[in-house]
Amino acid sequence: MTHHRFITAALLTVLLISPAAKAQAPVCVPPEEPWVPERDADIEAYVDLVAADFERYFSALTQHFQCLDQAWQDSLAGARAVSAARETFVQRATALGLRARLGVDPQPPSDGGRK
Repeated sequence: MTHHRFITAALLTVLLISPAAKAQAPVCVPPEEPWVPERDADIEAYVDLVAADFERYFSALTQHFQCLDQAWQDSLAGARAVSAARETFVQRATALGLRARLGVDPQPPSDGGRK
């Protein structure tokens, strides 16, 4: 377990330092699942450690879900920006008489039936 945490920490450090990483969606690494002893003797010997590991896991899982939510929000914002850029492009191409050369019928994206 410790080796995996070290590697994760090293990767996160590199990503946080890298300027290109700041423009990308967050990297959401799920927490490592707790070890659950199979033998009763191991449960007796490690009950405190395993219980603490479960607490750590669920705390980290909450943070993981928050990271995924932020990545989702960032992706939506990026998609909206690209959609706006596409709309501007289509309008400019149309104004220049190039609509037929756009290749794909530049219809606005469907709202999925929502009104």
